[in-house]
Amino acid sequence: MTSIGKKNQRKFYQTLMTLAFFLDTSQYRYISRFVKQFYIFDWMVLVSVAAAFTILEGNYRMPFVMELIQYMIVGFYFTSIFVVFIIKKEAIMSNYNCIQTKFIQWSNKRALHSNAAYKRNIKTVKSLSIPLAILSLSIALGPLISTINDIGKLPLDNRAHFVLFWPTIVDTNKLSMYGIIYTLQVIFTIILYISVLSFNLGYMVFLNELITQFEMLLNGINDAFKYKMDKQFQTLFIDCIRHHQIIIKFLDDLKSYFKWMILIEIIVVQVILAILIYNLTKVNASLGYKVKIAGSILFNLLPICFHCHVGEVVLSLHTRLSNHIYNMPWYDMPNKNKQLIVIMLQRTQRDLTLSSALFSSERASRSLISKVIKQVYTILNVLLKT
Repeated sequence: MTSIGKKNQRKFYQTLMTLAFFLDTSQYRYISRFVKQFYIFDWMVLVSVAAAFTILEGNYRMPFVMELIQYMIVGFYFTSIFVVFIIKKEAIMSNYNCIQTKFIQWSNKRALHSNAAYKRNIKTVKSLSIPLAILSLSIALGPLISTINDIGKLPLDNRAHFVLFWPTIVDTNKLSMYGIIYTLQVIFTIILYISVLSFNLGYMVFLNELITQFEMLLNGINDAFKYKMDKQFQTLFIDCIRHHQIIIKFLDDLKSYFKWMILIEIIVVQVILAILIYNLTKVNASLGYKVKIAGSILFNLLPICFHCHVGEVVLSLHTRLSNHIYNMPWYDMPNKNKQLIVIMLQRTQRDLTLSSALFSSERASRSLISKVIKQVYTILNVLLKT
């Protein structure tokens, strides 16, 4: 890899890890502290607390109260995730250092392009940019569409005309004041999007780096078996065992904070989705409001689907490695070489499932998505009957 490629990779990962996990990846350490405080302020105060104060302002109809409760839960939900990142900062930093040092060293040792995962990440980001922009605009501009559609029909301060819900401090029935409040809400909403998008892109980076390393490990094992009857096999295969141990350490660090995020999602997301669907079906509002709610449903559903995909991939990678080693022609090898095969097979039996904290039976997998959807249906039925 050229020096330019290394610089670009370092710069991209530095920026992403600072925005996603508040890591001190550059000499400007105050940036990560500022990002951390701003994210928590934005989610906890401007989303959760503001919605709570709005409820206390007066008597509102059930759909509006449910929507405010949903904002309170969402604010607490993402604040909790960022608190987990703060507490588990050491483990996240270990993952980051691993992809920047040990993974690159292994790639260079294997005489392979160490920038392969980076290019894959850039390609994925480019492919996601348009769909994510459409999703973000649907939530941010939906209320504006409602406002334009409701001119002469509803006052400007109608709840369908705002992205977020803040207590009434100024008269938003005036066009100029409404414009100022709406613009501020869009700005803060964009920051909310960046906060969620960043840590999910961070997980994407870790996943693609992991996939690349597993592919290289399989190639390393194949190369070792070319010398299965010679002593050179021991040198090459031991090197594979050592790198596999590095991968296991990487996964252990990932599991230490990923499991808490899965736990939070299991508890919270199903309630959020049920309330959003309830509002979508019960509230008689303009198209702009429904576009906003539909965008919010996707905003809360897509991350947990992606996290379950991460769990499925991690599990399949280790299963694939175990099957690959077992299916290699090892039965006619010298006993010393066979002993190394047994050691590697034993290591592949470790449980690397990305499961939830406290509820270890709940694993990040497609089956978890099915359980969440069923629970959403149950909660929605209760809300519709009230």
